[in-house]
Amino acid sequence: MDGASRRLVELRKRAGMTQQEVADAMGKSRTGRKVVGELERGGLDGACLLTVADYLRAVRAGFGDLKEVLDRYTALPIPVPVRKRAEEAPLPRVSSGGPNLECVQRRAAAFQEKREPCSRTPKQEPDLQVLRLRRRAGYWDLRKVFEHFLHTELTAMGLSPATRFRRLTARYGRKVFTALFRTRRTPEAKRQERLATVRAWAKKWALVEPFPEYLELAVGVVFEDMAAHDELDWMPPADRAFATMSLKPKHRVVTDAQMCHAEWLSAWSRYANAAQAGFERAHKAALAVAESAQCDARMLGRYKQAAMRAGNIARTTLPDTPGRKQSVANWNATAWPTEMDRKLLDRILEAALAVWDAGVPTLPPAPGPKPV
Repeated sequence: MDGASRRLVELRKRAGMTQQEVADAMGKSRTGRKVVGELERGGLDGACLLTVADYLRAVRAGFGDLKEVLDRYTALPIPVPVRKRAEEAPLPRVSSGGPNLECVQRRAAAFQEKREPCSRTPKQEPDLQVLRLRRRAGYWDLRKVFEHFLHTELTAMGLSPATRFRRLTARYGRKVFTALFRTRRTPEAKRQERLATVRAWAKKWALVEPFPEYLELAVGVVFEDMAAHDELDWMPPADRAFATMSLKPKHRVVTDAQMCHAEWLSAWSRYANAAQAGFERAHKAALAVAESAQCDARMLGRYKQAAMRAGNIARTTLPDTPGRKQSVANWNATAWPTEMDRKLLDRILEAALAVWDAGVPTLPPAPGPKPV
């Protein structure tokens, strides 16, 4: 407790008041006790002048009671800025010979290129900012390459893209890569400590044992390959780095989940296009049978409606399945108008089913559940 704090406590005790009573007198019944406690512990450091005035009014005192404390504070010398003191400090002395000089020379030779881009002079400050930006963008370019590798490995491991286990395994792979990247210039003990933390995370989320071990081994092999080809410290050009860092982090990398979703959309598009083409052929065959009927326009319209229904039955069912049998039974049980030919209706359905069933072997497999 400094001099100002002790003086404020003395003024409050002289008035015979508690901290809560002072807070009530200041008009701050709920938060005033905290303000009073901070004033009496920290003195005038960071305190608002209006708050100090409210405190003095509450204890029936004035600024004259703090005159000695304020005079001692204003009499203190003005501190010299740290940067100015560092600039005025003399250079460290190094002996003309011996291990100290040799150590300094070795470090200067080893880190000369590293010191030059980190200069803090005003002329080189913009270049330093661009360099930092390029380094950060280079990390995200590495993440792009790694995400493609991770997607390939998870698919080869047979993990379904629509499961929670695949998402957790992908997160584990990213954590391993980040741990290796952050500790690439640190001692091996530091790296093992970081990897132990990642393994503890995998155990917490109950990942099945063989998968994390295999993925950690695969990520380590890929990381060492990147290090061998000097890809870890690669930096993109400035314009590309600015374009990358201008995006939000979630938009800088195409993740495994997004790749799975894109593959599912592509597979679904191929299946839907092939199914639509098969439906059109089945409907066209059923429509040809319906148009062969010798009837007026009103009855021809009813037959065309039956041909559309036959095409839908063919598209939504597969041969020799309970769904196909139930759909055919519903077709036969339909109360068609008496003037419609039942044999012609059966021929319409048979034509649609025959054309659809002939194209089923060439139909692409339908994709599974949609990845989330």
